[in-house]
Amino acid sequence: MSAETAGDTASPQAQDELEIHQHKHSVQFYSEDSFLLDSLSRFIGSALGAGDAGVVIATAEHRAELAERLAARGLDVAIAVEQGRYVALDAAATLSQFMVDGWPDEKRFVDAVGSVISSARAAAEKEHGRTALFGEMVALLWEEGKTEAALKLEQLWNQIAQSHSFSLICAYPLSKFYRQDHGELFQKICNEHSAVIPAESYALGSEDERPRLVAQWQQKALALEGEVAKRTELQDAAFRLASIVESSEDAIASKDLNGIITSWNASAERMFGWKADEIVGQSVLLVIPPELHKDEEMILGKIRRGERIQHFETVRVRKDGKRLYVSLTISPVKDADGRIIGASKIVRDITELKRTEEGLRRAEKMAATGQLAASIAHEINNPMQALTNLLALIAYKTSLDDSTRKLVSLAEGELNRMSHISRQMLALYRESVTPVPVKVTEILEDVLELFAMRMRSNGIRLERRYEFSGEIHGFPGELRQLFANLITNAIEAVGNKGQISVHVAYCREKVKRERPGVRILVADSGKGIDPELRQNIFEPFFTTKPEKGSGLGLWVAKGIVTKHDGSIRLRSNIADGRSGTSFSIFLPAPPELQMLPADAA
Repeated sequence: MSAETAGDTASPQAQDELEIHQHKHSVQFYSEDSFLLDSLSRFIGSALGAGDAGVVIATAEHRAELAERLAARGLDVAIAVEQGRYVALDAAATLSQFMVDGWPDEKRFVDAVGSVISSARAAAEKEHGRTALFGEMVALLWEEGKTEAALKLEQLWNQIAQSHSFSLICAYPLSKFYRQDHGELFQKICNEHSAVIPAESYALGSEDERPRLVAQWQQKALALEGEVAKRTELQDAAFRLASIVESSEDAIASKDLNGIITSWNASAERMFGWKADEIVGQSVLLVIPPELHKDEEMILGKIRRGERIQHFETVRVRKDGKRLYVSLTISPVKDADGRIIGASKIVRDITELKRTEEGLRRAEKMAATGQLAASIAHEINNPMQALTNLLALIAYKTSLDDSTRKLVSLAEGELNRMSHISRQMLALYRESVTPVPVKVTEILEDVLELFAMRMRSNGIRLERRYEFSGEIHGFPGELRQLFANLITNAIEAVGNKGQISVHVAYCREKVKRERPGVRILVADSGKGIDPELRQNIFEPFFTTKPEKGSGLGLWVAKGIVTKHDGSIRLRSNIADGRSGTSFSIFLPAPPELQMLPADAA
């Protein structure tokens, strides 16, 4: 044994080493590698210097640095290796020899490690010699998160110690025991060892300093326990708040100052159709209609200034493209230093509320329409009565030729229709409460004849295609008004030199396939209707011709179709060269009525 080694034997640290050699299985905790390697150089060095064996199963870095420290202590490591008394193995490679599916296999462990211990001990050629052994495999398993496997390996070391003579030190860096749930496993590891060697801050202290260090650690532990309790309380409060957020009927979300979504509760998933893992990390513009993107700049600007936005009503878009009316309340989110880092948002779906409000507005419009209609009808009743009398007097004239009498007859017919409409508007007259069999093509022809001169003067081409001449149940006067409104709109849409097509055909309704009926198509080659206007086209007082339209024609037309238990659909195109609008009307007919194609009439 060298003088340096002998000197170590007399020191408190050397005395600790002697005590460690008396234990089968010790554990060393450390913070700095240099402390671990100094301790190991004394532990392994004392064995090698005494002619005993040493086995090191460690990382390449630790093996190399330990060899340097042993050499610095005056030991010829190369000779010890050549003699077989010193064996240095790679921890990861040795682990791979006995790990099966992430778990240490007992038999493979004994085969791999037991043979190394026996061989090194035999090479020492001392009957009562000792083997100093350092293992770092458990630390590798711990670092990989395989804590239970590390604990099992510690137990295997204890088992093999029953059949092999050695003094083993396992080592763990304290930095790996940082979580609160590590406490229980830490205690289990300590329990698997016959000696626990504390970290350097304790081991390097003098006998007088060590009680002070223990007292300081006790104070810090108590303070840490208080901090843990406080954090647990805060975590419980945060959990309760998170539960409230998750159970809220309103959508609750947050975003950063760049408009990137950072949280998304369950109601937001239901309201918008986006799952949290789909939309968190995406821009909030994903749920904002393109035409409203500028609003987001305004909102973020207010948030950066620390302002709140309350009950801001706007429109948002679901994942499936459906639009929702929403009310937004947006508040700034601050960090611990009071800096604004984002915004929290509460979103309430007010679509149904808006529909209710729209229904009330429609009811108000309809009431206004009724009042207006009654007023107009009242005002025109007297002049129409006078016109009726005048036409009757003219008809008595014997000097009228047949052509003039025909014109007078037509005028009387139209005047009777105006009187009929007037009585409807006043709600003093109703057509028969029971519909009668009518031929749609005959009513259409009457209407087209009234507009024939106007179409000719405008150079409008009229295309008729009648594939049905049967009868349906209906109200002739109202059907005449329906077709007149559609033809009037078509004439105004095409202007000069355009084309209007009228198609009548027998069909069965697509929605209710068992209902027979007739499909009437009125199409024009006009400029079409803009997409954003189409959804309101049948609303009262809504018009695409503000300079001359009343906004009542199509509303009345839809009402007549509905009264006949039918349906009306609009199609329109504004593309150059393909523009135009068509109205498709389905009017049902009872199966018992005669439904004949045009060529059978």
